[in-house]
Amino acid sequence: MNSPRPRTRWAGALAVVVLALVAPTGRGPAGATTVPVTPAFVPVPAASPVREDFDGDGYPDLVVADGTATVGGRRGAGRVTVLYGGPDGLSVGDAGRRAEISRATRGVPGAPVAGEGFGSRAARGDLDADGYADLVVTTAGTSDAVIVWGGPHGLSGATSVPAAIAWTGDLDGDGLLDLVLLRPARGDGAPGTRATVRTGPVRRTGVPAREAALDPGGLAHVEVVGGATGDVDGDGRDDLVLSARCGAGAFCTYVYRSTGSGPVRTAGHRGGPAVAVGDLDGDGYADVVVDAGTRADPAPDAAHDGGPARRFDVAHGSAAGIGERVAWTSVTVPPTSEGPAPSGAGARDGRSGAAVALLDTDADGCANLAAPAAGEAAGDGTFRALSGCPEAAAANAVRRR
Repeated sequence: MNSPRPRTRWAGALAVVVLALVAPTGRGPAGATTVPVTPAFVPVPAASPVREDFDGDGYPDLVVADGTATVGGRRGAGRVTVLYGGPDGLSVGDAGRRAEISRATRGVPGAPVAGEGFGSRAARGDLDADGYADLVVTTAGTSDAVIVWGGPHGLSGATSVPAAIAWTGDLDGDGLLDLVLLRPARGDGAPGTRATVRTGPVRRTGVPAREAALDPGGLAHVEVVGGATGDVDGDGRDDLVLSARCGAGAFCTYVYRSTGSGPVRTAGHRGGPAVAVGDLDGDGYADVVVDAGTRADPAPDAAHDGGPARRFDVAHGSAAGIGERVAWTSVTVPPTSEGPAPSGAGARDGRSGAAVALLDTDADGCANLAAPAAGEAAGDGTFRALSGCPEAAAANAVRRR
C-alpha cells in the first residue's frame, strides 16, 4: 500500500537535557537537569504543495479531459481520463492503472447530461493537505464543479463546489493550495463573473479555512473565460491571471498580485481568450503569455504558405511583478505548411481556447509554449512549440502523432 508523502515532522523528543546553572538535584549529573517532554506532533506545511500525484507513489499522473465524450449514450456529457504514472512511465493501456471519471462514476454527484461538457477543464493539487493531489473538474456550462479526492488508491469520492471555472494555487505562500472559483454573476445571459478564493486547506465537505470575494467590482461586468496561476514576482505566493470578455468581440487580461491581504489587480491588457503562466526565460520569475489571435503572415516564404499567423503577447515577470507600466512584447508565429486547417469552430475563429500551455518539455529550465497552429482547433493535429530560452527562441510546427 502506498503511503502519503510526509507533510509533518516530529517536534521535540522523549526527553530534553537542559543545562542549567543550578545546584545538583540528584536527578542527573551535577549542573544538569533532565526535563521530560511529551512528544508533540506539529503539522508543518510541505515546502512545495503536491500538484500532480493523485495516489502518493511519488510519480506524476496525467489528466486527459474530454468534455465532448459520450457517456451512457448522452453525447457531449464529458469525462476525464487519468493515467497513473509509475517507474515505467504512464500506464497507457493498463486498465488497472487508469481511471475514467464522469457523472456516471460512483461517488460523483449528478448524472450524465447531454451537452454538459463535464471535463471541459480540469485543475489539480492537494487541496485538503493530506499529501495526495486532488482533481477539480468543471463543465462547459454553468453546472457546479466537482472535486475528486486523491488517496493511496488514487482518485475516489467527490464534492460539488459552486463554480463554472476553477484554478488552484498557493496564493498566500503558506505551502497549502488555495482554490479560486468563478461562476456567472447573473443568470439572464448578461456578462458578469462572481469570483471567490477558498483558502486551503479545503475539507472534503468543500469548506475552506476561510473564503473571500475576489475583485467583485472589477469582475461584475465581464465574463471570465480563462486563467492561470504562477509566481510572477518571486515572493513565494502564486499570482492570478484572468482572461475575460470585456466588450463586443474584445478580450482583456487581468493580472492579480497576491499580497498578505489577498489578490490585488495590478495590470490590465487587451488580449485573447487563452492565457498561460510559466517561466519562459529561466530567470526564476513566471511570465504571462496571452493568445492574441491570428493575423496575416508578415513574412511568407517557401516553408510558410502565407496563411494566418498566430500572435502571442508576453509580459515578463520580475521582483517588481507585472504592473501597468510593464511592456508587453508580441511574438508572431508563422503558419504551418502541413496542409489546410481542419473544419470546425476552432478553425473558423482561429482561436485555441484553453489549449495554450507552458511546460518545460525539454528540461532546459525554460518553459515552452504549446498551442494549436493558426486556424486549427485544439486537438486537431498541428500545434506550435515555442521555446522560451533566448538561445533557442524559434517556433517549430510539430505534427502530433
